Amino acid sequence: MILASLEVLQKNGIQNLSMRKVAEAMNVQAPAIYWHFKNKQDLLQGLASYISSQIELPDPALPWQEKARSLAIRSHNAMREIPDGAEIMMKTIPIDIHRLQMIDCLFIAFLDAGFTEDQTLALCNLIDNYVTGIAIDESSQDRTLQEVGPDKIHGLFASMFEREDAQHLKVLPAMRKHAESENRFDLNFLFGLDVIIAGAEKLLASNEGV
Repeated sequence: MILASLEVLQKNGIQNLSMRKVAEAMNVQAPAIYWHFKNKQDLLQGLASYISSQIELPDPALPWQEKARSLAIRSHNAMREIPDGAEIMMKTIPIDIHRLQMIDCLFIAFLDAGFTEDQTLALCNLIDNYVTGIAIDESSQDRTLQEVGPDKIHGLFASMFEREDAQHLKVLPAMRKHAESENRFDLNFLFGLDVIIAGAEKLLASNEGV
């Protein structure tokens, strides 16, 4: 049933995901789906559990920075591999065991490092929000690229870089270089993640100095 739901997501997107469409993909009557999922929200919870189950927990022996980095990268990749994966995670509640284990892994890593309980929970939420938000933004850009078309998008960027009234802007060369980079999504994501971890390290140092 999860595989059928993923097929519907791939073809129609999360906005058009429905119990009826999943039933059609499985060649069964819609009432049969309700034996497994009560409604669309329940179905989304099942999909979120599936996404979480694909994320391998980091090695317990790693330093807390590497645990946070590894779990964030793996979560980001898992959400990007599933159509509308990030939006599914955003629209659901972390109640399945796989997702709770991920949160607990990060929670213990921060707590053992010396962060207070309040700081630990805030850091867990910050990383989760960051990873999900970035993945949603990337998916939105992917959809725009598909809807508008690569040639049109490239044409719009080219015209922007060639505007005479913008040539004095110092940011323009950097924007051009970034737009032409094949791994710009990864560069953005990893840089932001490093900034969060660096900020957490500074916070931890201030805790130890008290």
